Amino acid sequence: MESSSQRSSEAVGLREVGFLVSSVLILVAYHLIFLLFHRYDWNQPVVKLACFEVLVLMIVALGFGRGAPAREAPRVVLTIEAVIGCALLAWEIVHAVPMIRASFHAGMNDLGWTTENAAKYLFVEHTNPFARSVAPIGNDPAYFGYKYGPTMIFAYALAGFLQNGLGLKITNIVYCVATGAVVAYLAGWTPRASGARPRSLGERVAAASLACAMTFLPERLYHETFNQGAQDIFPIFMVLLSVAFVARKQWLLAGLVAGLSFSARFAPGAFLIVLFLRRRIPPRLIIGGVLGMLPFVPFLLWDAPALIRNVFLFHGFKAYDSTSLYSVTPVELHFLFSVFQAAAVALAVALSFRRAIEARHLMAFVTLVLIAIEVSYREMHGNHLIWFMPTVAVIFAWGRHDLPGLLFPRREPRR
Repeated sequence: MESSSQRSSEAVGLREVGFLVSSVLILVAYHLIFLLFHRYDWNQPVVKLACFEVLVLMIVALGFGRGAPAREAPRVVLTIEAVIGCALLAWEIVHAVPMIRASFHAGMNDLGWTTENAAKYLFVEHTNPFARSVAPIGNDPAYFGYKYGPTMIFAYALAGFLQNGLGLKITNIVYCVATGAVVAYLAGWTPRASGARPRSLGERVAAASLACAMTFLPERLYHETFNQGAQDIFPIFMVLLSVAFVARKQWLLAGLVAGLSFSARFAPGAFLIVLFLRRRIPPRLIIGGVLGMLPFVPFLLWDAPALIRNVFLFHGFKAYDSTSLYSVTPVELHFLFSVFQAAAVALAVALSFRRAIEARHLMAFVTLVLIAIEVSYREMHGNHLIWFMPTVAVIFAWGRHDLPGLLFPRREPRR
């Protein structure tokens, strides 16, 4: 009897250790991947490709519940995870405050200046930012207008009145906090699947705290969002918010927010919308998507060619740079990148077409599609990494206990 009890106790202890080791290994892997992204920024397309390949493997393994444990992790494991997550988050906030404060005295790159100038032209001078020289990029005067969508200008309206990066960076603080809140909700309160067992409060808090800690762990987030003045935090926040509304079956709001993300910037919103293509699409989702794209209408009426040239054609035909795989690939093979992008999107749509729209699979698919587009695009810039930090953090928080099940799959008893 004692031997049986001892073996049972040892099994429970091993299971606790397995859950905790799995969680810590995933956290460390996430940190190392984004550390490499940060250190090997410009002129390093092969290093970036390797990092993205590892992310893809981990998302495929963890994003679909293949190694999901039959039981919830023990309370002691969840408590340790929550403590680690909260401690990391507190550490990140302590380090972020001086970095953000210092950024208000730093300049911005062309991304920040374009939005600040566009907001000033529209809200202060009442002129069309798509038809004016906002911040020239390249040598073609046809592409001197604003390069993002109209919703981006509305989202950063404060930048038009508080110049020199002040309004833009204050707005980015708001969107960072809002992103953290949505990440916590998605990680902790999104059900695994319809009919799945409800999760305990401890599991929800542990998942939410770890997801938030991972989201704000990479130094690249602060560098791009505050030192450089990038606005990528807003469109990915809208994508996350749309997925959160999908989880709640609030289809009108899910479509509206996805449409607003697209009308702020083509990517990442366009690829979320593409993944809404299903055999059965909720009508309210379609209505919401159309409403979210209405910000294009006044600018199309104002000067349609200027909007189309700068927001769509420019990004489709601009020259590649040394951050992309184009720079290390023979020119004769460049067409393969476009073929790869089309094939990746088509495959994702085909695999999800017959499924009901469900938050967890949607998050995994949209992240994988974005990675496929990014590695085959004409540039892999550091500000694009902001798209992946919160989505990957949520996926890893969901699947953080799956490694033991993947490495040592349970065997069905013989009958």
